[in-house]
Amino acid sequence: GDDAGGRDAFNRACEISLALTVPAAVALVAIPVPLVSVLFERGAFGPEDTAATALAVAIYGLGLPAFVLQKALQPLFFARADTRTPFRSALWAMVANAVIAVGLAPVIGFTAAAWGTTLAGWTLVAHLSWQARGLDGAGRADARLRRRLPRIVLAALLMGAVLAVAARLAAPLFETQNLRVLALAGLVSLGIAVYFALAHIL
Repeated sequence: GDDAGGRDAFNRACEISLALTVPAAVALVAIPVPLVSVLFERGAFGPEDTAATALAVAIYGLGLPAFVLQKALQPLFFARADTRTPFRSALWAMVANAVIAVGLAPVIGFTAAAWGTTLAGWTLVAHLSWQARGLDGAGRADARLRRRLPRIVLAALLMGAVLAVAARLAAPLFETQNLRVLALAGLVSLGIAVYFALAHIL
């Protein structure tokens, strides 16, 4: 019965989720090759495998905020003893996943599965958001979230630009076996520092 408290809890959940997942998504898109190379490239897993896997990682990265946002949206319905709406939304997302993954596979190859999962995640978020309109504003973004979301996105995009430049400058380090892990750790640390500094300033 605490509508105001529930609305505030929902908005803060979205705010914190996006503050963490948007920069993570941007990083996965900005530097997927160094990440995959350091973590997996050894033995039979060669540079071609790294390039292909990095592309899939970048596509999955685009869906990361959606995968978390759905967990903030679903409790709006569960708290009202409504399990049907999240289930129907999940069915729509499952259909979207299957259609995209299977339908695009002959056209774009293995990345179709990644696109299917990512777009299905956003389909689920869109459907849940649409259905939440009938919950007396419980799922509506408040002024604080509307004010902070563009700043979160801006800080993340600027961080992504810094990471892309830093990764290019550090490319020789990633080709040196003994320095690869340290180079990736430095890149990740730089991203964290830049993002939170920019977020604080903004």
